[in-house]
Amino acid sequence: MERTPLDLSLKVIEALTGRLNLSQSYEERKSLVSEVFLELAKLPEDKSLIKKVGYSIDVDSAKKFAENFLSLEIISEFLDDPDVEDIIIDGLKPIFLHSSSRGFVKTDKQFTNNKELEVFIKKLIVFSGRANIDNTGEIINIELPDNSGRVNIVHSPYGPQLTITRAKPRPLSIIDLVGKQTLSMEFAAQLWLYVEGMEVKPANIIIAGGPGAGKTTLLNAMLAFIPPKDRLVVIEDTLELNTSAQVECSRLESDDNVSLADLVKNSLRMRPDRIVIGEVRGAEAKDLMTAMNVGRYCMGTIHASTTREAIIRLRNEPMNVPSVLINLVDVFVIMRKTESDGRVRRVVNELVETAGLEQKEVLICPVWKYDTDSDKFLELGPGPYRDHLARAKGVYPTEVIKEAKQRVEFLHRLKKLNKTSQEEITKFCGLYSADKQKALDELKI
Repeated sequence: MERTPLDLSLKVIEALTGRLNLSQSYEERKSLVSEVFLELAKLPEDKSLIKKVGYSIDVDSAKKFAENFLSLEIISEFLDDPDVEDIIIDGLKPIFLHSSSRGFVKTDKQFTNNKELEVFIKKLIVFSGRANIDNTGEIINIELPDNSGRVNIVHSPYGPQLTITRAKPRPLSIIDLVGKQTLSMEFAAQLWLYVEGMEVKPANIIIAGGPGAGKTTLLNAMLAFIPPKDRLVVIEDTLELNTSAQVECSRLESDDNVSLADLVKNSLRMRPDRIVIGEVRGAEAKDLMTAMNVGRYCMGTIHASTTREAIIRLRNEPMNVPSVLINLVDVFVIMRKTESDGRVRRVVNELVETAGLEQKEVLICPVWKYDTDSDKFLELGPGPYRDHLARAKGVYPTEVIKEAKQRVEFLHRLKKLNKTSQEEITKFCGLYSADKQKALDELKI
């Protein structure tokens, strides 16, 4: 793809500012850029510039310009490579990639001058729907169109430092994660039971782990278990979760003017059944627990390596959540990243339920764990949630056990029929919640 001339690109960027947003399709954005191109052509100075850089003043040239302009040019081929996880741009130095199979790789691509890099950054900002391309702060977190990735920009004395994290074109589903040995099918069925709660008592869930442990990936996969009748509010610093399969979902994003805590408080006015926070790390933690206390079912992620560490983080600065509210979290899921023989693997290391308070200390009950020696996921025994769910449903605990086993069979059947995408799992799990027998009949179980 040829690069668009810098001076013309700057003119178009200025004219587009505030007119693009992430909900627009590629064709809508292309039409808008073409329209701006033809608007500029009506002005003598800009018409001269357009001709000077080799474009004609007609519809075909406008469409060609729009295609070039909407591409991310120097990094386009990297965004199209499924092996690329991150694209690292350190000023005018050569661009580096983080490859899932090769680690960090130096490329032969780089920006040739500061103006070219400046125009590239402004394009990213205007593509993300921001209304101001100049006064955006020293640290900028934005999204790429079409849910293709997110961008972190830090202005440094050595020039802008960009980290572009490429989104998977097809989000990993819970069955995909079973295939990657992140968890077992029985473990997946247990998570389904927690999230859906047999329609009477969904669990409040915190997913913890270190950086790159797979917390967001697992959280995204678990969204498939939310019944379609439930209204979902998703709150993030930077939009990462893929909610395209959700029936009723509001997406909220914090910025310099509106904090995560503000958005969590406000979400209670939006009549949510479920609240999901991409990453809990500040004052919003207490507001999230308050939402749990008033009957909203919540999920989120936190940086912590163990359940006890997650509880300590929640209890101390800057979260300051009292133990009595932490106890409202029913389940902690702990993710871990392992490396062996050059292979990176993410696993659910342990699953722990809370079991009340004793002298203001949150009691915990391990339910599942990953055993490194046997490379298996081991069920350690029932936690208190099984009995709580049985009482809420008005059945014996044996019925909950039977339900969990049936859900294992259901997920196995989906895998056998190759219905493993996030959209298909969302559809069939939603049908299971709405009309269990119809779902079983449709899969011939």
